[in-house]
Amino acid sequence: MQEAWEKRQEDISSNFAYFDSDGNGHLDFKEFQSLLKTLSPEVTTQQTAEGFSMIDTNCDGAIDLEEFTVWWKTTWWEY
Repeated sequence: MQEAWEKRQEDISSNFAYFDSDGNGHLDFKEFQSLLKTLSPEVTTQQTAEGFSMIDTNCDGAIDLEEFTVWWKTTWWEY
């Protein structure tokens, strides 16, 4: 069970790093939009903005790995 969780976390971290194109440890709006366009090419800017606001729970204008992990494990499929 622990190995499965570790593998899942590695996958989540890898996905985060892939879209963190500047490597600063956060996803800005453009990086998040790129991620959503990959998952669902027809996602709108409005949907992206709503999702970004929802995921950025500390309201610092960026999505960190912790915020991303919560979202990825629960709601990424909605987009």
